[in-house]
Amino acid sequence: MPRHRSAKRPMHILIFGGTGDANRIIRSLQHEFGQDIRLQLSLAGRTSAPSIPDGVPVRIGGFGGPEGIIAHFKTEKIDLAIDATHPYATAISANIAKACHAVAMPCIQFHRPAWAKTEQDNWIIVNSIEEAARILPDHGTRALIASGAKNLHAFEGLEKTWLLVRTVDAPRDTFDLAYGEWLFARGPFSVEGETELLERNEIDVIVCKNSGGKATFAKIEAARDLKIPVIMIARPGGEPVLQAPDAKTVVQNVRNFLEQF
Repeated sequence: MPRHRSAKRPMHILIFGGTGDANRIIRSLQHEFGQDIRLQLSLAGRTSAPSIPDGVPVRIGGFGGPEGIIAHFKTEKIDLAIDATHPYATAISANIAKACHAVAMPCIQFHRPAWAKTEQDNWIIVNSIEEAARILPDHGTRALIASGAKNLHAFEGLEKTWLLVRTVDAPRDTFDLAYGEWLFARGPFSVEGETELLERNEIDVIVCKNSGGKATFAKIEAARDLKIPVIMIARPGGEPVLQAPDAKTVVQNVRNFLEQF
């Protein structure tokens, strides 16, 4: 049961979300702290139908850099920031970290653990989506592109590799998919479903990011079973803020801040 501190005002927490992890963190915080905290969720607005937890006010749209985030901190009287954006949303994470450092705002970054390669996996590690697109024709003729909706233009002009491009929504940037098909789908996915998808489309190579988590890991398991190579785009470096690998650790860190609040 939440422990209430009626003598003090609730701690106002801004959560930068856009992932299922953010929603799970919100539910955990609500369950653990109840009226001791007040939550606000910030979304970039890139997904057309985001899942939003009940009872949490939402801000949608960008901030215009660290200065905009700082202004929002002050206007909304934020006490603590939680960065639960996607592991590859490097621009917003960098801006959050800079803003928090600038005003000494406590910040917790949910850092979902990356997937770990096993002896049964055939991963080709690259550092960017551009590098993935450049080497793709060397590794297959029918590819599942599961790297998200951004920077798909890197795959334009490939004439020898058929592309099955899977995204949650249509990309905002222009992308000419001349040789392939679109597939709009949202995880979580099952191993059985991913295996059927790969076999039905005769996929012989996958391109994806090392996002971590369970929701989209099934494609990695299916590729392992089918002995399909995966061109894995490595994670970028993180910002120097307090990191938490799971919702339980986020809750514990919030408890620590709350006790000092």
